[in-house]
Amino acid sequence: MVYLLENPIRHHPWGSPSAIPDLVGIQPTGEPHAELWLGAHESAPSLALTADGPIRLDELVRRDPMGMLGADAVEVFGPRLPYLLKVLAVERPLSIQAHPTSKLAEAGFAAENEAGVPLESPDRSYVDPFHKPELVVALTDFAALLGFRIPTEAEELIDELEIPGLDEVVELIRAPDGLADTVRWLLTLPVERAAELAEAVGASSRRLAGIEPFVTVAGIADQFPGDRGVLLALLLQIVRLPSGEACVVPAGTPHCYLHGVAVEAQAASDNTLRAGLTPKWVDVPELLAVLTYAPGMDPRLTPMPMNGEDVFELAEVTDVRLHRIRLGPEPVSLVGSGIVLVTDGRAELSAGGGQEPLDRGGSAFVPANCGEFTLAGSGTAFVVTPALETVDRAR
Repeated sequence: MVYLLENPIRHHPWGSPSAIPDLVGIQPTGEPHAELWLGAHESAPSLALTADGPIRLDELVRRDPMGMLGADAVEVFGPRLPYLLKVLAVERPLSIQAHPTSKLAEAGFAAENEAGVPLESPDRSYVDPFHKPELVVALTDFAALLGFRIPTEAEELIDELEIPGLDEVVELIRAPDGLADTVRWLLTLPVERAAELAEAVGASSRRLAGIEPFVTVAGIADQFPGDRGVLLALLLQIVRLPSGEACVVPAGTPHCYLHGVAVEAQAASDNTLRAGLTPKWVDVPELLAVLTYAPGMDPRLTPMPMNGEDVFELAEVTDVRLHRIRLGPEPVSLVGSGIVLVTDGRAELSAGGGQEPLDRGGSAFVPANCGEFTLAGSGTAFVVTPALETVDRAR
């Protein structure tokens, strides 16, 4: 059977007070609604609506992993839902952050457990042993700092600021390992010196605020005065996604979402290593171990168009595949477990011999034991599934 979902909303200072309430049809409270989580991650699982009342989706999976996930998925991922779907509503910049590979996540999680660091500790870097690659599809115009600039471009920007205290950055960035050395230098600056330079960068960026990226850097400096993340922002490229376009965030890639509303599909993890623009703990040694340096990367992701849908995949990642369904009278068919979210219009979800209507903001979990399921209607729905070929879409 299909399970309708009630999904937790996370409230962070960077969130929008209205975008997520408007999507799911609840009354705004004035507080920021930052993330809508759809999945079974133990830190914020969805509730499956059953005949016996609401049950946590992670608990439902534990009770019957074969039926909920399918034998192939259990063999690869174990008795856990490997994917997570979110809606992000960004009104001000998030922290600059990066996510670990599977190998680093497993080692870091084990090391912190061995050291006796409580899972709920604010000084904990790894809350689970899993990687967290992400892909984002914009629902509105969406902007982010994503990936490193080409070093010569960063050098030119720093020169334009005309701040004597950044001369050392210019020298560092010209070296063969310039980006890594520059990031290490910025992250290990004494707090007072970092704040002084960040204030100077903010002031010079305001002077040049008719030009990008100084408009963006000045805005960040206004919201995070004296934060060393203002300095790091000079090294990152700005990516703008019109509604409907997508980008990918591989492991180790520094990023900071700036504004807009988007659907995010990712591996089911909450491991985040922060670098700046946050009052939360910054684990500098672990962050430096996680970061990768691929300057000038193009993070835009082109979907594979199929009949009635666009399919987004992450290279070499089997945890997650995202389907954007263009709802119409002709049903679109998929098989395997999946989470469905309607972002526009109305869908008719057919699975396991039954039908469920889903209005805008409605969502459901389809267990693998339903076999094939279909979506028809009008508008747009997103479905997240594993990327295993044996649970691929029906042909």
